[in-house]
Amino acid sequence: MNANDVASEGLGLISRLADEASSVAMVAGYVALGAAVVIGRSLLDTARQTWKRLPSLRSSQRYQERGAPKAA
Repeated sequence: MNANDVASEGLGLISRLADEASSVAMVAGYVALGAAVVIGRSLLDTARQTWKRLPSLRSSQRYQERGAPKAA
């Protein structure tokens, strides 16, 4: 084994490590994006269910005024 073999082996190892690091970062990004989507949808669903359960909020004066145009 000479110096050229050792150098090429070292570069190959560094290249493999860089590939693995970028792969791990990409997978972590997709996992984080998926988690954000799931959390966002669950928050929207929770708000929707809360709005359905509280009819007093829908029949409030402020809600009725917003829908009806005011006379000049």
